[in-house]
Amino acid sequence: MPDQDISRALQREDFCHRMAIHPGYGRGRVHMVPLVGGAALVVMVFCPCETVRVFEQDIKQSGLGFTICLDGQVECEVDEDRVVIKAKEACLQRYQSICRYGASTFAKGLCHKYLTLHLSYEWLSERGRSLGMDKINDHCWSGITNLGKCHSSVLSRADELYRSIRDGECAHHRISALALDMWSMQLEQMRPADRAPSTGALLKPEDIARVHEAAKIVRDNLKAPPDLVMLAHRVGINDCKLKRGFKQLYQETVFSYLRNIRLNRARELLALNQLSIQRISEDVGYASSSHFAAVFKKACGVSPSAYRRQILTTESGNR
Repeated sequence: MPDQDISRALQREDFCHRMAIHPGYGRGRVHMVPLVGGAALVVMVFCPCETVRVFEQDIKQSGLGFTICLDGQVECEVDEDRVVIKAKEACLQRYQSICRYGASTFAKGLCHKYLTLHLSYEWLSERGRSLGMDKINDHCWSGITNLGKCHSSVLSRADELYRSIRDGECAHHRISALALDMWSMQLEQMRPADRAPSTGALLKPEDIARVHEAAKIVRDNLKAPPDLVMLAHRVGINDCKLKRGFKQLYQETVFSYLRNIRLNRARELLALNQLSIQRISEDVGYASSSHFAAVFKKACGVSPSAYRRQILTTESGNR
């Protein structure tokens, strides 16, 4: 079965990103919907005349892909990881810094209907671990995971999304709300049964906005982030409430949030292979390259130089 990049055969029809699949590959349509906040939703209906593999190479980004198969079946791949999901099943794809490829295979003789919610690292980091940031950093979710049968509530939202997009509903706020609701329901199903919900006092909406603003300040100032008291002052909240807010929204301290942002940025720079490790350590906020190397190895299991060699070896093996 030859690989076929049918994305080149998609024919743009209108501003809503509805595209028809070239009849040479079969009958079908792809809907690509940018969501509020930078996430994206892809809905596809495809009846191939032969087995087709849709692929994307050199994915240089971090994020999650949540795919639900509504009908038919889809074989999903991320590098060497592969799962097959059938009707009413789902899988979770995790991309971190760089992946050689992601692919979906559709067998002939079936009509395949599926949707994928793409959540970028930036989208997740702005909303905290409560909406999936922990799935980026937790290595038990690396690659691709078959989630099995979807809960009825998740399927209900997925069907509603599919019908809305199929029928030409292009109100992004409505589609975004449905997609976020579906993802939140799925996260509830993936939550360990013994994990108790937060018992702290709930934050007011205005305080939640201030905590998100503080997180953005941290992300934008990796080299010289303000200390906790100064950060709280800048967003108009006291430091105790800011600490509690980070624990509630991001399920980690301000310091660990900063460290994880720095490490993810460092992985991206190492994968690009354009800067020295000393320069990368400075760019992500570490005054000492030895301190950076120690923190990186503790979090990632390998030194920065070894991580870079792994990336380069993987890339050279694909040429």
